[in-house]
Amino acid sequence: MKKILLSAFALIISSSSFSQYWSTQNTGFATASRGISGMEVYDANTVWAFAYDGVTSTNNIQEFTKTSNGGTTWTAGSINVGNPAMTITNISGVSGTTAWTGALMSTATDGIGAVYKTTNGGTSWTAQQAFSTIGESYLNFVHAFDADNVVAGGDPEGNEFELYTTSNGGTSWTRVAAASLPNPLNGEYGYNAGYYAVGNNIFFYTNKGRIYKSTDKGVTWSIAFTGSTYSLTDFGGTTVGGDMAWSSASNGIVLKKNYTGQNPTALAIYRTTDGGTNWSTVTFTGITAANNISDITYVPGTNILVATSSAGGSWKSLDNGSTWTSLDTGVQHLSVRCFDANTCYSGGFNTSATVGGMFKSSQNLGVVDTKRATNALSIYPNPTKGEINIKTDKRVKTSTVFDLSGKVLLQTNSEKLNIGQFVKGTYLVKVELTDGTSTTEKIIKD
Repeated sequence: MKKILLSAFALIISSSSFSQYWSTQNTGFATASRGISGMEVYDANTVWAFAYDGVTSTNNIQEFTKTSNGGTTWTAGSINVGNPAMTITNISGVSGTTAWTGALMSTATDGIGAVYKTTNGGTSWTAQQAFSTIGESYLNFVHAFDADNVVAGGDPEGNEFELYTTSNGGTSWTRVAAASLPNPLNGEYGYNAGYYAVGNNIFFYTNKGRIYKSTDKGVTWSIAFTGSTYSLTDFGGTTVGGDMAWSSASNGIVLKKNYTGQNPTALAIYRTTDGGTNWSTVTFTGITAANNISDITYVPGTNILVATSSAGGSWKSLDNGSTWTSLDTGVQHLSVRCFDANTCYSGGFNTSATVGGMFKSSQNLGVVDTKRATNALSIYPNPTKGEINIKTDKRVKTSTVFDLSGKVLLQTNSEKLNIGQFVKGTYLVKVELTDGTSTTEKIIKD
């Protein structure tokens, strides 16, 4: 049976230092010492997270917490998938009511599981795509890019990684074609929640030290990192392990950690700025193996990184991982994710239903590279016969076509527009993103 990466960080009673960066929120779990096993930050207000037992980490917990108002209130609940023995892989939500989770049997009928969806805030969960080949299927993650587009990934089944996508919210699912997916190596598999998503891009890592990458919401895949080049032969190994984060399809970072037993003995950082074609070893300061980094994340579209440690502490880097400064010490942090430089969330442990369990940023991390963020959005082709595509690592709020007088001719929230019915001429396309930024470009209709 394959190994499962668990956030099995024990609850440690330690002194806490004052942090000007993090403020404490209450996750709402009824049982004390619930730790945040993982989370997804959909926008500044919408976050879903799932829990584990911080006292006895081997206990199987099927619980979530969510907020749709930026953490002012968190609502906890049960992930009822009809079998309390099933392991929750992760949770991914797009609003206060709609989310997806993965659940599987990790013993006996090894790996049998399914994707589940809620549309009523977690009150009930309905099975969608099944992973049902005994001895092969093993569901690792499910990620929602938006309310319609979702991808679910598992280990190789039938000699190919078992990956499915949907563009209608899960009403129907399509398996990723073998031709659109690099072949697995002998014995290669992924890990529970061993993935990272930003914008329309998603990545997952394997026990062979490789990173699979998709830039089109999981439809086609390539290899973005080959860890054997850097002696990172297993992202979840007992002597060598790793983690990753991406700020766009191009900009990514890998942490390599060496262990003796449970103690980290060395830390290396590798970085790419061209989507994985080339990687370089980073010379870094301000963070060491002794800091025992448990999670790392980018502020999307920037060179800003945040790292956290279950042993205590958190750090930031404003220069793509080269220089790190401390945000706090002596405070246990688990999973961490950011929406923008003003909005980051980090999981912790609660004391009760009304005390603690989540941290939220209370000030800006640093200056965002606005030029880089702008360049992360492109509108093409130009000129066009009619079809217009919007490529961005952020989420589109509205796409609007104007004539040169400023009259609105077409408006949608899609990343595709069609002005084929318009007369030849010059038009303005304005794209507004959910982070409040916008870009306007002239488009020529042939």
